[in-house]
Amino acid sequence: MRKTMIGALVLGVIAAAAIAQTDVLAQSAPADTVKTRQDLMESFWPKYYRSFVQVARGESTDIASIPETARQASAEVRKIPALFPPGTGKDAVAKTRAKPEIWSQRADFEAAATKLADETDKLGQIAARGNLDEVKAQVAVIGQACAGCHGGPTKSGGKFRFEE
Repeated sequence: MRKTMIGALVLGVIAAAAIAQTDVLAQSAPADTVKTRQDLMESFWPKYYRSFVQVARGESTDIASIPETARQASAEVRKIPALFPPGTGKDAVAKTRAKPEIWSQRADFEAAATKLADETDKLGQIAARGNLDEVKAQVAVIGQACAGCHGGPTKSGGKFRFEE
């Protein structure tokens, strides 16, 4: 009888520990997702879009690198909707600036991400032709596509983003 009680006690402790671990993992998952998406979003400017703007402003003449950079940027942009699953808003993770409209207007949000990816793809195609004026015009279109979610500079907020 004593062995049975000790066995039951050990099983109870193991079960309680497993449940506690599951709760911790469930609570950290939204924060991990938010961190992943924030890291991705913060990478867009330095890794991709800065170089496009530098060419458009005449600060660089490296049009030849744009097609590949645009392809990479577009592939990363297409990941955005998946990084905003339900349960990763401000109600779950205080440090996110994602507005509830991301989930309540999901079709608009996904369309905005698709538009940015498509316009970035188009930039790559235009740059491959080597026409600087067309590149400049397309960079402006990409800026408008970014504003579809962000609404401008970081502190401005936007349709899908709270102000800092």
